[in-house]
Amino acid sequence: MTREEEAERALKRTAITPAISWTLCLGFLLTILATPCAQHMADIAKGMAARRSAVPSLPADSLLPQCYDVFRLLPSMERMGAVHAPQDILRILPSVEEIRDYENTLEERSVVSAWLLPRMQYGLTALLGAGNEQAYCGRDGWLTYRPDVDYLTGPGFLDPSSLRKRAGSGEGGAPIQPDPVKAIVRFHKELSARGIALVVVPVPAKPMIHPEKLSIRYETPQAPLQNPSYQKLLDTLADAGILVYDPSQDIAGEASRTGRAQYLETDTHWTPEAMETAAAGLSRYIRRRGLLPSGSAIAYKRRSAQVDNLGDVAVMLKLPAEQSLYQRQRVEITQVRTPAGASWQPQKDAPILLLGDSFSNIYSLPEMGWGNSGGFAEHISAALERSLDCIVLNAGGSYAARQRLTQELARGEERLAGKRLVIWEFAMRDLLGGDWKLLPFPAHRPS
Repeated sequence: MTREEEAERALKRTAITPAISWTLCLGFLLTILATPCAQHMADIAKGMAARRSAVPSLPADSLLPQCYDVFRLLPSMERMGAVHAPQDILRILPSVEEIRDYENTLEERSVVSAWLLPRMQYGLTALLGAGNEQAYCGRDGWLTYRPDVDYLTGPGFLDPSSLRKRAGSGEGGAPIQPDPVKAIVRFHKELSARGIALVVVPVPAKPMIHPEKLSIRYETPQAPLQNPSYQKLLDTLADAGILVYDPSQDIAGEASRTGRAQYLETDTHWTPEAMETAAAGLSRYIRRRGLLPSGSAIAYKRRSAQVDNLGDVAVMLKLPAEQSLYQRQRVEITQVRTPAGASWQPQKDAPILLLGDSFSNIYSLPEMGWGNSGGFAEHISAALERSLDCIVLNAGGSYAARQRLTQELARGEERLAGKRLVIWEFAMRDLLGGDWKLLPFPAHRPS
């Protein structure tokens, strides 16, 4: 008999007694009902506690569990009264975004998930070394962000098939612009029309520099690793006259020379040492090409400070707060001060503008937990001995900072007035996973 025939015979001859059948059915139903019942009780208890403690009076529906907020998505009687044709019905129905936000909110506030998920994840990570959909568990207590690995193991980001597939991969199936070449070339042309030079700075992903921390196959690091399409990107940009400073070789060289890690153990970002190496290398690149704007040199001061934090990838694992698998890491940052001793601040009238993402913010933005006044903008400014303007946003390196710039220009704020150089920093993983929106500048009105 074949395996299929054996399976079919076993299924046809398997007998389940009524007692077992009822037990399985009731167990399944109780499991299904337990989650909403627990959520109802938790929401009601929370509402009652808030009602007792709140000074202002709460609305009458504040005791209702949050799942009933779904009725708020329904159109009001006033909107329903405005329906005069069948096509009007579609306009008053809840949008896909509203329904998705409602579902996400329910999931985020689930008491069962909040209790069960961290404990299950702790067991999987502690016993099996398993991560989750965002994080890979590596060697020596290192964690790696999954999109960084996808960038190296995925297809070439400029392959036609990859571009076609990603074009409809936005949230909810929304279309995105997947080709970084188009966006970079267009941005370069917009700046050139205003007499502004552009230097593109793609920051390498963590496993590019430290593959040995993710796989035993790299006992002898062969860094930096790279996506198959990266060289094609560099060649295409060079043909278009676009300057690119890639700090990968400088950072990998520093790792080889010193033997010290260039990325944080449980975080996606580089160490202060690697960031300062990139800032110094970028400064040399700009000076060699005669792009440094004229002006008096500013003698910035430097001061060391100790900071410690738990990395963002460890947070993505959603382990229990009392977990002991991953510890806070202590690093030394170098804070940049003005000649008068004040904290470094961006200057909107500076001739250089930095557009960046969280790699620029990591040691600048206190909310990220790794200190302040010691980020990429500060060290570029100190290395060039010039003031610096910056638009730095943590997410969406492929478009967010450019979008903020174009929005300001559209409002009549001449953020590019007096600029001679724009430095555009973004994470290399965005070459594969980013939305490279084409963002045309508004018409330029020369002063």
